[in-house]
Amino acid sequence: MRIGKIARLTGTVAVTAALTIFGLKLVGADFSPLSGDQSFRQFLTTYSLLSKGYYRPTDTKSLMHGAISGMVDALNDPFSRYMDPAMTARFREMVTSRFVGIGAVLTQDGGQAAIRSIVPGSPAQKAGIRPGDVLLTVNGVATKNLSLEQTVERIRGKAGTHVHMTIDRMGNVLSFSVLRTTIHETTVYARMLPDRIGYIVITQFSEDTAQSFVRSLDILQSNGMKALVIDVRDDPGGYLQTVNKIADSLLPKGAVIEQIENRNHQRDVFKSTGTKLHIPMVALVDSGSASAAEILAASLQESAHVPLIGERTYGKGTVQETQEFADGSSLKLTIARWLTPDGTWIHKVGIAPTIAIPTPGYFHLPPLAMTALHPLQLNNNSVSVAVLQRMLLALGYSVDRTDGYFDLSTKQAVATFQRMHKLPISGVVDNATAYLLNVSILSRRERQDPALTAALGYLQTKLMR
Repeated sequence: MRIGKIARLTGTVAVTAALTIFGLKLVGADFSPLSGDQSFRQFLTTYSLLSKGYYRPTDTKSLMHGAISGMVDALNDPFSRYMDPAMTARFREMVTSRFVGIGAVLTQDGGQAAIRSIVPGSPAQKAGIRPGDVLLTVNGVATKNLSLEQTVERIRGKAGTHVHMTIDRMGNVLSFSVLRTTIHETTVYARMLPDRIGYIVITQFSEDTAQSFVRSLDILQSNGMKALVIDVRDDPGGYLQTVNKIADSLLPKGAVIEQIENRNHQRDVFKSTGTKLHIPMVALVDSGSASAAEILAASLQESAHVPLIGERTYGKGTVQETQEFADGSSLKLTIARWLTPDGTWIHKVGIAPTIAIPTPGYFHLPPLAMTALHPLQLNNNSVSVAVLQRMLLALGYSVDRTDGYFDLSTKQAVATFQRMHKLPISGVVDNATAYLLNVSILSRRERQDPALTAALGYLQTKLMR
């Protein structure tokens, strides 16, 4: 079972996971009960007219895929969808946090693909590719007029094969041959904070997340952890089995984790089989905490009286089952709803935090694209400039506007930033300036995180008693 972030970067493709029961099985259907239905006869007549009467030859598979998509769309349920084979493959990669590629995250600016970040230890890093590199060709095909999705598809391929790329690095054209391999995305990050307060971030509830969480918990406990912060902010969800395993390691035996209710209002109640973690805990949530993240938050709040700190959660309270067809396409269908331990349906409502701490606006800013082909400069007018202006304000620099028009005050603020960071002073946001702005915002987020600060204050008070 699987539970279903807004992309942090303009041009980055992202899909929000839904609470899903992912059963890969072949599906068949018997339409004989519909043979006497007038609307079904109308469907067959329409198909006949399209396939025989349309002025150009039609493709049966395309018509059938369109018909299935139309039926699912008629449900008016954003979490139910028909996915073609390519979409199914991408969805499987997302829910398992595994994909075949080179370990480079791309962005697109002005029609040109560029490297946003590199997965540590990946083939891309080993080959020498760097963030900010502008992608010119993939296997001899120019990327300038390709969509981001088309560029990604050309980079991906069969594990063990090589992809050949040329990149522009600050005006120098370089060639790379990079090995494709299976990339395992990390979904759990843990570290010890002052006063031996453990801090675990869960970015998604994937197949291996529970194992990683328990391992991180054991390491923190072996190092004398006295309290724990669990951070599920901007976590879109994942597998139901995964969140239940994590809850097992935190809740007392017999405590309710969640309830699943089908269309006939019959409920399955899922309870913890583990033992309670006997230290003070808090959980951090925000508007990006959805589905499985909300299940964990609600179970901690209602079954273990763990305070939630941050913002009201997303409000995703339905369960999807995904079934795959013989051609590789699939249907993701809402089949039930989940309820909190107390029986509350949080769909479209979310979970209110115990301690409300607003998230600073700059936390949601996407990184600036690091491409030298399109530097931001005086008189530019774009969304990227608006992001730049908000970054500058968050970092304490003075700008007169945040509407995306690069005026003189923006140029002066950029020049001041460049002088403070010992960059060439031009007032133009080139690769190096964009990179350091992104790093500065991330550093500020780490230093000044109001929700985490509140969590630490709460736990320190508990530990002093």
